[in-house]
Amino acid sequence: MPDTPGHQGHLVDRRVLAVGLLSGLIAVGLAAVAAHGPMAPTALDAQRQVDTASLLHFVHTLALMQLAYWPAQTRWRLTIATAWLIGIILFSGSLYALTLFGQSWPGPITPIGGLFLMVGWIGWLTGLLVVKRRV
Repeated sequence: MPDTPGHQGHLVDRRVLAVGLLSGLIAVGLAAVAAHGPMAPTALDAQRQVDTASLLHFVHTLALMQLAYWPAQTRWRLTIATAWLIGIILFSGSLYALTLFGQSWPGPITPIGGLFLMVGWIGWLTGLLVVKRRV
């Protein structure tokens, strides 16, 4: 849509969208490895952990992609996207490392990742309530 008086064309934040798309690619790859690869967990607890990692990874990937279209100041989008990206890496990444790669050291950072995921949602809610909508 062209810019006209009283109408501002809606622009997508290409950086946030690109991060979301890359995250989606990684999520699909790791989910495939978890389901079919030689590192696929066989223990029920480990499978539950990798399922949780994949679910939260995919949900936040989709949220990142939607966030790219939110008509707010760039700093809001980038702050929220950064919180979610850190959360995905720490939460889902630590669970992937525990279950797919047999690493035990990342276990204690999983809850920190969950906090970053929540911070992203709190940030978007706060931004929605305080940012004036561009019309």
